[in-house]
Amino acid sequence: MAGRLEGKVALISGAARGMGECEARLFVREGARVVLGDVLEEQGQRVAKELGAAATFVRLDVTVESDWQKAVATAEQTYGKLHILVNNAGIVRMA
Repeated sequence: MAGRLEGKVALISGAARGMGECEARLFVREGARVVLGDVLEEQGQRVAKELGAAATFVRLDVTVESDWQKAVATAEQTYGKLHILVNNAGIVRMA
């Protein structure tokens, strides 16, 4: 089943750590090219570097429309048509 995402381009929000990072790694293993979006720039750039040419990092604050526009444009300009969106970003506040 390897290569299930061959030729696909994905944008994953919250991809600098946790589930988003795991999803990015899985998608690359399955053949996708991935744009990792997150506000955690240093961590996101590290993950993208580890994933190599199949991954690109873009700063993405999901509450800012212009950040979304930039993220989608980065995906399209870098890899072509965008096929997959994983809207993973979130905030957990323990009360």
